[in-house]
Amino acid sequence: MRHLLLCLLFGLCSLAHGQEQSFSFSDSAILQRLQQDVFILASDTLQGREAGTIGDSLSVGYIISRYQEIGLEPKGNDSGSFIQPVPYTYSDFPWSENYLYTDYDQYKYRHEFGMTSFSANDKVHGELLNVGHGIVDSLLFRDDYAGRENPEGRVLLMEFPLPDDLPEDSVILNKLSVRNRLAEAFRRGAVAVLLWNSDSHDYPTLFNFKDRDIMPGPVFFITEPVAWKLKKLNGYSIFMKATLNKVHTTYNNVIGFLDRHAAQTVIIGAHYDHVGLNKRNIAKCGADDNASGIALMLELARYLKNQVNSRYNYLFIAFGAEELGMIGSAYFCSHPVIPLEEVAYMCNFDMVGRLGAEGNRITVLGTATSPQWKTIYNEMPEFPFRIKKYKGASNFSDQECFYKEKVPIFYITTGLHPDYHTHHDRPERINYTGMVDITKFAEEFITRTGEAGTIEFQPVSGQATFFSDLNYYIRQIGHLFDMPWQDFP
Repeated sequence: MRHLLLCLLFGLCSLAHGQEQSFSFSDSAILQRLQQDVFILASDTLQGREAGTIGDSLSVGYIISRYQEIGLEPKGNDSGSFIQPVPYTYSDFPWSENYLYTDYDQYKYRHEFGMTSFSANDKVHGELLNVGHGIVDSLLFRDDYAGRENPEGRVLLMEFPLPDDLPEDSVILNKLSVRNRLAEAFRRGAVAVLLWNSDSHDYPTLFNFKDRDIMPGPVFFITEPVAWKLKKLNGYSIFMKATLNKVHTTYNNVIGFLDRHAAQTVIIGAHYDHVGLNKRNIAKCGADDNASGIALMLELARYLKNQVNSRYNYLFIAFGAEELGMIGSAYFCSHPVIPLEEVAYMCNFDMVGRLGAEGNRITVLGTATSPQWKTIYNEMPEFPFRIKKYKGASNFSDQECFYKEKVPIFYITTGLHPDYHTHHDRPERINYTGMVDITKFAEEFITRTGEAGTIEFQPVSGQATFFSDLNYYIRQIGHLFDMPWQDFP
């Protein structure tokens, strides 16, 4: 079956190359196309479509073949390619080349301590010195180094969350950022810093500073239990080695353009990558997340190609590396292939294949990012599902960067479910009839935007966004509350 799907994949790519096709838009034809796209993109052959893998490359080839089949123009770059290369640099931390130990204990990498992306590569040793929070501020009349040993040549133990008794002053809080406190530590001659969090037993992965923020010496996170052990060893020797390799790679956005020679363009997007294999080398196929979104985006491209009269152009983007932190969409927003001032709005589809997972309803986010959205939603005809609306633009999918660039957005999803990011998210569990209904909803919405006049951007208040996202997260967590977080058997 795997070899059959692979042959089908390459067969479709070959057949579609340069051959624009016509399509039927009956419910059965739409369902068949959605099903075919999901089954191929979520096949075991593509091994979970992890960014940078062969499954990722095969997915790109398949999406390009569909763009050609539909009749979209390549818009990835100026050389006539559908691909927009997304250069990216990440940090690789070799397990065997990082250590932390004292004369009494050796600590386990990734269990008791972890690297930071802003650490320098070095092997050091020095006497331990606890410097509290490492705060130095004359306005606060506070110097955490006062009354302690000279930090020069020492390994410093520093608690990185700021104390609760500091004033709520953004200038002061920015001055006391982790980066600035680390810079102060090294300025005073520290050879390394161990960061810890009294509020958590885990070491965090919150900070991903840019290359310009790399410190002069090693910086590790340690767990709270390790920190309490080391506090008793103040003045004792610490031995540590930090090895951090910068890896340069390239991901891809796949971009097709439907040119109606209009003044404005609508961006329709979905991410195509997923999370690869589990620990037993079983593919986490990502049928709902997000082969379903790509399939729906492709169906919208077929529909809109068939609509001759339109006040908009349409740019279709299959974003890469979303699962790594929305890397593809962030790159596009900073390197757009059309001026963002010409973008009327952006619609995003992420996990649209499980209608029924949260009851018979879809969730639409970003409903307050344009004043026109309310009128359009209110005038929509009835659909065979309910609609839950959230005002906030949200920050957990590819629409985020567009909102930050003052582009109105709407984001459709059918929500989380227990198969999320497991190998049980398979094509046969998709509600294809529901996908047909969601496709028609999106078609109707997009059509009505062309009749609504100018789509204006409207910022959503911080409070509205916070409570909108909080409400959404709580509801999602509620659906997952009984779900074990490890892979399902």
